[in-house]
Amino acid sequence: MSAPSTSVVVCTYNRIQWLTKCLRSLEAQDPRPDEIIVVDGPSTDGTRDMLELLASKGDLKLVHQKKLDGISSARNMGLAEATGDIVCFIDDDAIAQPGWLANVISGYTDPLVGGVGGPVCFSDGSPAMGRNAVSPEGLWFDESRRESIDGLYPVMVGCNMSFRRVPLQEMGGFDPYFRFHQDETDACLGMLFRGYRIGYSEGAVVWHEWCEGSYRQDRIRWYIKLRYLWGRNNSYLVRKHFGDKVPFTKYAGNRMTGFLQKRVPRGILEKETTGGHEASGGSVAMPKFFVLVGGVSEVFGLIKGWTDSGHVSPRAPGGAASHRLVGPDQHFRYRRRGLRK
Repeated sequence: MSAPSTSVVVCTYNRIQWLTKCLRSLEAQDPRPDEIIVVDGPSTDGTRDMLELLASKGDLKLVHQKKLDGISSARNMGLAEATGDIVCFIDDDAIAQPGWLANVISGYTDPLVGGVGGPVCFSDGSPAMGRNAVSPEGLWFDESRRESIDGLYPVMVGCNMSFRRVPLQEMGGFDPYFRFHQDETDACLGMLFRGYRIGYSEGAVVWHEWCEGSYRQDRIRWYIKLRYLWGRNNSYLVRKHFGDKVPFTKYAGNRMTGFLQKRVPRGILEKETTGGHEASGGSVAMPKFFVLVGGVSEVFGLIKGWTDSGHVSPRAPGGAASHRLVGPDQHFRYRRRGLRK
């Protein structure tokens, strides 16, 4: 039986320095991807010229995105151009490590596997994220942080994920409502509820830079917007996929409980950051006042997302009523280690 063909999609905007490293890491894979597709926003830093040159040599397919319209829309543009049996998605500031693609491919021996992901490391090689899963309340758990994922819904990290192309296209690709954050979780849940499994390969490793993007240049404005998106996208996701199980009162109560149990004991009001990793110098403390503003912003986002998700047709792909709700254990491909929080 021949190995499945592969397409790798990279979405980029004004990140020529990091994109160059990403593309080199893809070209160095063995086997090499059957095609590399780059979706370029209206870049102005030389990215477009570089990509047009590479496309003219046949090294990649270039897709022009006329305006920045969110990560889901960009990924859908790449998906529309893909011809491989498997479509891999990697961020433009991520570097695929040797053996990445081979390990992704090896995860698709079972036809019921609809997606395969792998570990994500910081740019210094230290672990960032491992096996991830979500609960019906939209809470994330990461086994690499000694959090149990037993009985939960396995999901992948957006900078290191892959799917079978045909079922992903059949379910409509990525929901454009998720302009940023939770788009990958939504796609994974869509696959799971269509009877596929989400796999995980320890050898499919990427190093992620988490570099500054156009949306992060105003740190405080970005932080407040990010908190809003956390609330909006997460509540939309929960109602879309689990609305028949999780009423709003239960969902909101769980979010508040999680805040009190996890963030406050860690001193989150004094130590909230905009992200990054200490090894790369990307962690910057956020003033307490703006942390409180961010919390209020998240509450407004939570209400907005729940309201918006009520407009999703129950018969539409991804609507709660269309899901064949089976036990999460039937979806797992993970070798569980019995870890507990």
